[in-house]
Amino acid sequence: MVNYLNSKPFDLGLKRSALTSSWNIITETPAKCAALFADGEADVALVPVGALPALKNYKVITDYCIGCDGAVRTVCIFSHTPINFCKRILMDTHSRTSVLLSGIMMHEYFGVSPQTLSWDGQSMPGEDEAVLMIGDKVFGYESSFAYRYDLGEIWKLHTGLPFVFAVWVAQPHLGTEEETVLNQAFAYGVDHLLDIIRKESTENLDLYYYYHHNIRYTLDEDKKQAMNLFFKKSDALSGQ
Repeated sequence: MVNYLNSKPFDLGLKRSALTSSWNIITETPAKCAALFADGEADVALVPVGALPALKNYKVITDYCIGCDGAVRTVCIFSHTPINFCKRILMDTHSRTSVLLSGIMMHEYFGVSPQTLSWDGQSMPGEDEAVLMIGDKVFGYESSFAYRYDLGEIWKLHTGLPFVFAVWVAQPHLGTEEETVLNQAFAYGVDHLLDIIRKESTENLDLYYYYHHNIRYTLDEDKKQAMNLFFKKSDALSGQ
């Protein structure tokens, strides 16, 4: 499971479910979660949707995801100058979804083609560079740059749809009974957001708005439509 704040409801539900006695819960980056699942080292995983086309055998399970319907706050491109003046973009490679989404938005929304480089997670961009950041680290940089481009918000402006960053997948042998238990566990976590907010908020970071407005957990039909559109756009971008 992803080791970000946005997955805390899932973590809370899992730890209170009957699965804790027989399952080993591993927390990793989104990219590592996908790799563990692909290698057969995980039976169930929260996987970036951008990694799904590379998986061979899987099924999307549960009624839950990591999504947004507008600004997501923790998937952003930052820069000191407007994005159309940036020659390079440093990519946080912890999630293939965010990297692909950045490329789509650079091409379709901003109409630019900056050089892309992997970001080491430490060095800051120069005046003609931008940086894609994902996850909890974004909270620490929100006021450090003159320009901030929230990819969830830009996708919504561009397509009119919500966005899905990650879904739960399982190996084909997973039974319906186990999926039912997972749905119940995740429902419990999502229903107890206030408990998570009280625990995880700090003096400098109030997470109430983040959990109630930025992150959307239900994998509804609009989000499934958005996923399909994202796959089409990703294929078109890679074919250029």
